[in-house]
Amino acid sequence: MPKYSLLNQDINTSFLNIETTWAGMRSPLLKGLAGKNIPPSFCELIKGETLNYYQDERLAKSFSRNCAGHLISDHKLLLLIKQKTRTLTNQILLLSKNNFPLSALSDRQLISFLEKSRFLQGQLATWGMPVAFADVYGQISESIFEIFTHRQNLRRPLNFYLDILSNPEKPSLSALAYAEIASSRDNEYLKKKYFWLDQGYIGRGITLKHIQEIRKHQISGHVPAVSRKDLLKELNLSPLEKKLLSVSADMVEIKSIRADVRQALHVVTNNIVDRLASRWHIPAKFLEVLSTEELTLAIKSNGVNSEGLDSRWERSLIIPTSLNRYRILLGKDIDTFLSGRGIISRKIVKENLELKGQVAQMGKARGRVRLVFGPQHNNKVKKGDILVSISTSPQLLPAMKIASAFVTEVGGITSHAAIVARELRRPCIVGVKGSTQLLSDGDLVEVDADKGVVRIIKK
Repeated sequence: MPKYSLLNQDINTSFLNIETTWAGMRSPLLKGLAGKNIPPSFCELIKGETLNYYQDERLAKSFSRNCAGHLISDHKLLLLIKQKTRTLTNQILLLSKNNFPLSALSDRQLISFLEKSRFLQGQLATWGMPVAFADVYGQISESIFEIFTHRQNLRRPLNFYLDILSNPEKPSLSALAYAEIASSRDNEYLKKKYFWLDQGYIGRGITLKHIQEIRKHQISGHVPAVSRKDLLKELNLSPLEKKLLSVSADMVEIKSIRADVRQALHVVTNNIVDRLASRWHIPAKFLEVLSTEELTLAIKSNGVNSEGLDSRWERSLIIPTSLNRYRILLGKDIDTFLSGRGIISRKIVKENLELKGQVAQMGKARGRVRLVFGPQHNNKVKKGDILVSISTSPQLLPAMKIASAFVTEVGGITSHAAIVARELRRPCIVGVKGSTQLLSDGDLVEVDADKGVVRIIKK
């Protein structure tokens, strides 16, 4: 029996919204882009808002290596992915803005939006999968680090080079939004233009309070003292080394675009869910456990059979069987299924244990661990705490801005955590396997991001 491992965990999420990405991950087109199909996977839904995504561990690593190899060896592929992503981005933002705030749309128009949204997000996921998976296990990052470890007597700190050479020169959509929010005081205009900002999977639209929080914790941009051109000349890179850094910058740009624009569609979908829940006298949370296809069928029949949705919301296992179909397990069947697939359980850990990962931003910090899996955990992070997560997303920015360091289970130097760490100049170690299982809230740890080590000082 293949061994499955936890590849990603989303909290404060919605199956209805994330399922659209799943469909794109299983598209037949992906094999042509990445050379292989996505490995077998399944998802555990808990309390309607926690999604544990499991994948065949051996095949996932092989798929990741394959994606990395394709992106490095085929420059035209990466350019095509970038072009497709930008085109889809424009279509997604147009569709979203035309439907927000949600007006008195007919049922036919609601269905049309949901179907278009599912198609666009599926396409975005399909084209983005090679980029999303290429550095999950750090293959790209390791190759980039080798560029610098082979050079002696660098004039500047390692992360100075990484910050400029492995990131895109063009700011992300979120960065542009933050900058305008910081400079403008027209709150109604900002709420309308950036309704999608930091909304994740379950947001209903940005609020005045959120805008004020963004101004309060604004990330101030910095202008590099040395240009990209000057650094490239200093390092005298080989063609392959230049390509690796270019691939990294393109990957960061594509990931940022995808993360930003999907939120716009989610906001509209969530407002549709609220409208239908009110009409059908059913909690909105039960509609969020449906797939897009199930919800559109419910709209066509003007109601939903709510029988079993409470159990599905409480805890269910969702196993893809085809592009648009799923097998749903409930109750004891879940534990039987999981136990046969080697799912790792939480372990007891002693003090003075070292966890190792990959440096994303150098530096050292000591503080108390705060496990953060979604925006509902942001408030528990206080100044000086160490933020630990499976991976980070824009939803976690409020907590990241006050944490003293970041530790994540997955990702490389192109991950969201790494990008933000370099912007904020916070120590960051990524790819620390088992960190969310081995560490607990309140543990005293030292993050030594010069050596890529997290030391447990006191449990």
